[in-house]
Amino acid sequence: MKFSTKSSYGLRAIIHLAKNYGKNPLSLAKISRIERISLAYLERLFSQLKKANLVVSSKGITGGYQLAKSPAKITVFEIIQALEGQISVFRCVGTNSKIFCGIKTCPSVKVYQKVQKALVKSLKSMTLKDLI
Repeated sequence: MKFSTKSSYGLRAIIHLAKNYGKNPLSLAKISRIERISLAYLERLFSQLKKANLVVSSKGITGGYQLAKSPAKITVFEIIQALEGQISVFRCVGTNSKIFCGIKTCPSVKVYQKVQKALVKSLKSMTLKDLI
């Protein structure tokens, strides 16, 4: 699996919210300027992050986005999964290492499962707090 710009741009943007945690909401326009990411693209990304209950929005002149919970309680796994969907390195093994290809005797499956488990464990072990 190759992570798309959704993950890299989404992580960059949400890190701004983590750095700003406990303060006033940040506008996507401001994050867009700082990170040089299209505002329209950020709006789509933050819509997904909001559906995953990772961010909350407020309207009005002082409105914007904030984290829905503490940076220490939001994992990189949650962010990437919200933006990319199921995280799977190999198309025949799912996030939970379940085999999808139907060939349970495939000699490569054990390698795929081990790599998948390591990726998920690594992403779940990193929080936004670790990134700031």
